[in-house]
Amino acid sequence: MNNVLEFRAKCPHVETLSTCREALEPIVMKIVTDAIGRGYPPAEAAMVVADIADDYILMLSRKLQH
Repeated sequence: MNNVLEFRAKCPHVETLSTCREALEPIVMKIVTDAIGRGYPPAEAAMVVADIADDYILMLSRKLQH
């Protein structure tokens, strides 16, 4: 967690990240809540959302390398 906090302090887009999180957090929480309502455990639902986001980040990084 410290690495994330250090990155945010140095990131020139801190305000944009904050605004983006503010916009997306309720949507992501709804996805997690819906998954829980379908019977998935909370930690599993959150982990799947994080895994999907991680896959997307890896895809973007591959595109930047080409």
